[in-house]
Amino acid sequence: MTNEDLLRYVLIGAAIVVALLIRLRRIGRWQRLRAGALWIVPAIFTALAAMILWQFPPHGLEWLWVAFGLAAGGFFGWQRGRLVEIRIDPDSGFLLQRSSPTAFLFLGLLIVVRWVLHGAVGLADARWHLGAMLVSDIFIAFATGVLGAYRLELYLRARRLPADGEGP
Repeated sequence: MTNEDLLRYVLIGAAIVVALLIRLRRIGRWQRLRAGALWIVPAIFTALAAMILWQFPPHGLEWLWVAFGLAAGGFFGWQRGRLVEIRIDPDSGFLLQRSSPTAFLFLGLLIVVRWVLHGAVGLADARWHLGAMLVSDIFIAFATGVLGAYRLELYLRARRLPADGEGP
C-alpha cells in the first residue's frame, strides 16, 4: 500500500466518522418529516443509477447480480425504515420522525459491510469473474434499493397515521 492509498483511506474514514457523528447528534431528537418530499432523493438517485446502467449496461446474467443488489438493498432499506419512529405533533399537526440508536448501529453496520465487500471484490473477481464495473453496478443498485425502500416505508407508515393526530 502506497502513501497515497493510505492517505485516501484515512480521508475516507475521517469523512465517514464525521458523517456518523453528525447523525449521532440527531438520534433521539424529533425532526419534521415531510412525507410529500420523500420521493425526491430516491427519484434523483434512481435517475443517476439508470444513466450509469444505460451507459455501462451489464450483459446477460450480470443483470441477475444487479437485481440481487437491488433486492438486498430493498430489504435492508425496509428494515432501516422500520427502526424510525413516526408520530404527529399534537400541537402543530406536523409529522415528526426520530431515529433510534438501533437505526444508527444499523447504518454503521451497512457502512462496514459495504467497506468489507469492496475490499473483497478483488478476491471475488478472480473466483466469480466479476468485473469492476459489474461490482459498481451491484453497489449502485443496492444503494438505490436502500434509499427507495427506506423512504417508501416511512411514507407508508406516515400515511397510516390518523389525521387527527391521536395515535393508538
